[in-house]
Formats: sequence, structure tokens, C-alpha cells
Amino acid sequence: MLSRTAENLYWISRYMERAETMARLLDVGYRMSLFPNPKGYHNEWDSVLSAAGAAQGYFAKHKEINQEKVEDYLFFDEDNPSSVYSCILKARNNALVVRTAFTPEAWIAINKSYREMLDFKKNKYSRSDLPNFTEWTIQQVNMFRGSANSLLRNDGYHFIFLGTFIERADNSARLLDVKYFVLLPTADYIGGNLDNLQWIILLRSLSSFRAFRWAYEGDVTATKIAHFFILNNDCSRSLSFCTNNIVYHLNSLKCNPDKITDIYSGLKDVHNSIKTETVDTIIDFGLHEYVTNFVSKISYLDNQIQNHFFK
Repeated sequence: MLSRTAENLYWISRYMERAETMARLLDVGYRMSLFPNPKGYHNEWDSVLSAAGAAQGYFAKHKEINQEKVEDYLFFDEDNPSSVYSCILKARNNALVVRTAFTPEAWIAINKSYREMLDFKKNKYSRSDLPNFTEWTIQQVNMFRGSANSLLRNDGYHFIFLGTFIERADNSARLLDVKYFVLLPTADYIGGNLDNLQWIILLRSLSSFRAFRWAYEGDVTATKIAHFFILNNDCSRSLSFCTNNIVYHLNSLKCNPDKITDIYSGLKDVHNSIKTETVDTIIDFGLHEYVTNFVSKISYLDNQIQNHFFK
């Protein structure tokens, strides 16, 4: 078993990545709520809760969907383990234990985020403040991520970014799945103006719209989006990019080659699939089925890492 330092670093990066994802999900919901859906249908907040994996916890506290309550639950609620506040708090608690294992700037970025979050919670805020909160969260996570890049390229560094890309791979897959299967009111709207508008909003919320337009010509389509978020290795949030970086940081660890080989054997089929699949074969197989299988594999990989290294 490795020292607790490696485990703390692994979870610091995962919590900070998750905080950013929650903020981006809230931004998607907020932007989509500004546009009228056909026949008065609105399910963007249901979709956001589903993507966040927070629906069960939310309905344990609230009887119905309410935009203000969803926003509060995903951003500030201490009872929600995946809220932005909870993620930053847990990242800070882990960072307190290993302050000497990374740069002072990385600690300052996390601690500053926590202190400012406490100020946000104390003050009254309105619905119009949400875009500022989400933008603030993304900035804070990027500050931490940037400071982590100055670390010595040892096992601690690789565990930080291993956690980052495992979390991002899982989140990107869930976002793609929820958009494709949950957000639209019926399948009749697939390929229509509402569908395309929602894809554009999702791209903008992930800071990927301009990158997408650089990579693909013509209209925004579900097929192009699927290729962008699954197979395009130039997209920093694609499943391909995340998987390749997981493999890189896993194989760069020097702590225990036998354990690394054992863990990679469970990831090998996913890695090979990403390298050999085409978007047509994925769609023929079923986008939902492909993404569900990918999420299952990433979850298994996470369990393998924890069982081999941290227990």
C-alpha cells in the first residue's frame, strides 16, 4: 500500500474536477432554462440532476423540481456530497494533510476557494448570481490545475492527473449520455432546432464551442458532437483524450510495476476501442450502450486503483 499522500493527491484532483463539472452542469441548466421549450415542456433541471447523479438526494429533501432549490442543492448544500461547496471542502481537507507534497500556490488556490465559498454562503444571493458563481468556480479550479503543473514529475504528480482524467472521463460520458437521452422531450425533436440549440449550449458551457467549430465544418449535428466528445483526441474533454492520459499517467507511475500492469489489463479493451472505433460503429452499436459501458469500465478502473494502491 502506498502512503496516504498519494491517496490524498488523487482525491484532491478528483474533487476539484468534480466541482468544475457541477458548475458547468449548472451553467448548462441555467442557459437552457432561458429558452422556451415546445408546448411549455421544461426538463433541463431534471436532466442536470440526473447528470450530476444527485436526483435521489435532491428528492429526499425536496418534493418537486424547483430551479432555485436545484441550484442551491448543487452549489451550496452541505448534505450533497457532490455540491461545489462539498467538493471544495473535501479537497481542502485532503490538502491540509499533504500541504508539503505540492506547491504553495496549489494550496493557496484551494484554500482561497474555500474561504471565498464561505463568504458566498453567508451572503444572500439571487438567481441572477448563478452565472457569476459558475464562472468563479471554473476560474478557481483552473488556478489549482495550473499550479499543479509546476510539480516535480514524480508519482505524486501522476496521481494528481490520474485522478483528474478519471473524473473527467466519467463526467464527459455522463454529460453526453444525458443530453442525448434525457434532455429532449421526445425523440421527434432529435435533429431539429431545439436539439441543435441544446448541443450548442452544451458546447459553450464546456468552453468547447470554438474548438468544435475549428475542428468541424458545417452544421452542429449529433454525429459530429459524438465524434468530438468520444474520438477526437484534440478535444481535452473527449473520452479518447481522457483515456490516453489515464494510460500515460498510470504507466508513468514508478511505485509498483506489477500492480500497474494488472490495472491496465482491465483498461486495455477500452483503450483499444477508443483507438479503433469509428463514430458510425459506435452509433450502430448504440451511443447509450457504448457510453454506459465506458462509465462502467471507468468505475471499475477507479475501484482497481483504490484497491491496489490505497487499501
